[in-house]
Amino acid sequence: MPKKGKKAKAPLTDEEQLLLFQQKLLVEEEMAKKKERLLSQFLKDKLAKEEHNSAVNLNKITTQWRTVLREVKTRELHKDIEILSQTFERVVDCKDSVIK
Repeated sequence: MPKKGKKAKAPLTDEEQLLLFQQKLLVEEEMAKKKERLLSQFLKDKLAKEEHNSAVNLNKITTQWRTVLREVKTRELHKDIEILSQTFERVVDCKDSVIK
């Protein structure tokens, strides 16, 4: 059984070479455009995801910050109430002593 060898290709004419070169350029250009579209879409998707995550995280941080501020304000108000209560008791005691 004889081995199948590569058939010798006939040399291409200048016109055929130019046409083949143009086809290769066209294919490369289409591939570059496709790659650019894919990259653009990927970046748009990534940006949308990042914006969504930013909004969610901002909401979480805002909620946590409000909680911290409420706790601080609660401590301040309790302290103020304690001071006002002591002041009131002192004034009442003073008035009681004046009455007696």
